[in-house]
Amino acid sequence: MFDFDWRTFLHWEFSDAIESSVYLYTLVLFTVLCSLLILIRKLRKELIPVFTDEQGDVQITPHALHELVKKSCEDIPGVYSPSTSINRKGRNFRLDIRIRIKQDCNIKNTRKVLSDKIEKVMIENLGFTNFNGLDIVIKGFQGAD
Repeated sequence: MFDFDWRTFLHWEFSDAIESSVYLYTLVLFTVLCSLLILIRKLRKELIPVFTDEQGDVQITPHALHELVKKSCEDIPGVYSPSTSINRKGRNFRLDIRIRIKQDCNIKNTRKVLSDKIEKVMIENLGFTNFNGLDIVIKGFQGAD
């Protein structure tokens, strides 16, 4: 496949290493391994702890949290296309909720309604002990229906 002398390998200089096909193969292999590690890390499902009691742990997936926020936003008039990102700090987490709103929407009222609704569901109904609140980002305005 390639002509390579293993006995002189340890005595190569940088220019010799670059000219060798082994250098190229090693570089390609290193790139592929790094890409695989990044892909595995992105595909890994990270569970978020909800609470722990004497019977065991309760955890939730990020997808379920996204779905919870989406369902909570459906009932609020003037709020469209919510998306959620989760900011974790140790065991605690905050939600960043990105929404589109109507142009004539009262932002303070909408924020209060959305915050109250999500906090009620997460803390009172589901018993989250590590929820530190949410931040709302307006990503655009929805035109008139």
